[in-house]
Parts: sequence; C-alpha cells; structure tokens
Amino acid sequence: MTSATIVLHQFAPMYGLPNPSPFCIKLETYLRLAKLEYTVATLKGPPRSPTGKAPYIEIDGEVLCDSGLIVAELERRYGHPVDGKLTLSERAQSLAFQRMMEEHLYWAAVYARWLDPENAQAIRGYIRDVTGIPAVLMPIVGPLIQRRIKATLLNQGLGRHPPQTIWRLAMADVDALAHWLGQRPWAFGDSPTTVDAVMFAFIASVVRTPWDFPLKAHTVKHRNLVDHTQRMLASCFPELATS
Repeated sequence: MTSATIVLHQFAPMYGLPNPSPFCIKLETYLRLAKLEYTVATLKGPPRSPTGKAPYIEIDGEVLCDSGLIVAELERRYGHPVDGKLTLSERAQSLAFQRMMEEHLYWAAVYARWLDPENAQAIRGYIRDVTGIPAVLMPIVGPLIQRRIKATLLNQGLGRHPPQTIWRLAMADVDALAHWLGQRPWAFGDSPTTVDAVMFAFIASVVRTPWDFPLKAHTVKHRNLVDHTQRMLASCFPELATS
C-alpha cells in the first residue's frame, strides 16, 4: 500500500482493452502487479502533461511523465515489488525486450492503427473513437492527424519502408518474443514482472485491435503469446478477461 495518492491520467478503456494506448496499459498493469493504490482520471481531450502525452501521474503534488520514468520513480519510492527477485542478467534481458517493444514494435502498431491504407474505413472509426472528434469534422481533422503521425513515422524511420517491410520487421519482433517466452507462464518463471506488463500491453494491443492486418494474423499464431495475454487479463483485469 502507498502512503501517497497516485492519480493515473489516461484514456478510457476501448475494444476490450484496459486502454487504447499500450503505454497506459503497461503502467496500469504495473500498478496492479505492484499492488500500489491509485485512482484513474480519464482524459477527455489531449493530455495536459508537460510532454503532451499519456500516461502521466500525479503524486505528492508532482506530475510525472513517461511510463518508464514513472516506474523507475515508483521503484525508488516503494522498492521493487515487481522485479525485486530478478538477477542482473535477467534485468538486462528485461530491458532489452522492453526496448524492442517500445521503440520498434510500437511503431508498427501505430502504422496498423492510424495509417494502413488497407483498413482506411476502420481507421477512420478508430480515430473518431479515440479523439472524440465529431463526425462532421472528421473529413478535415482526421487527415491532419494522419499526416502528423505519418511524419512522425518517417522521422522515426519505420515509416520509410513499404507496408510489407513494416510487417516483416514487426513479425520478427513478435517471433523473438514468442521464442523467448517459450512455455513459461511468465517471462522469468512463476510470477509476472515488468517485462510481462510490457509484453501484455503490446501483444494485447495487436491481437485485440478489431480489424485484420498482417501483424495481427501472424501474432495470433503464437499460442503462447495469446495465452500470456489471457493470463494477464485474468490476473490483473478480470473485469475484461471475458470481453
């Protein structure tokens, strides 16, 4: 239990997921694994954080941004209730896989959710659902948002590739996760750790997106990753486990 009140600012649940943002899912999952008490402040518009992004938390009158930095600060304050038993080698593996998901796989998921021309109609509905933009404004505002995201992917690098290459690169990430997890229930044995929270966040975001795309079709073939997602839902989000 925490002595300070943690207020988690994030988007509303969507599509049977705790959140449309994998970074919000990651942080809320960590809070539940760590058994830290918190309340949720659901965002009604763009995040009003110093970085302009979600999630962010308020604690002791301080605003903290970036899910990874937030986890590090919570560990500084409350110890290591989630990763405390990991060896240095296991911590190194955990960090490497987290970086792969957050800095590479994530961008393929962004492409799938916001830009994939094969799912233009579904994506328009997603943009409307996530942003709350009135339908009458979607023909104007929707393309503006997509152009901004496309520019971000170009700067990041993945967006410079054709779709088939984006999918192939992301599938390699998923294959690496599946082979690493193997038949273990969790990444490091019998108890979930932070990397499990991240894996859950990103795999669930792919397989629970309610339209089809190559990365989703590839990911669901890995039964161990799908089972890992269901296991975390049942453990941390039982209210969503059957949805």
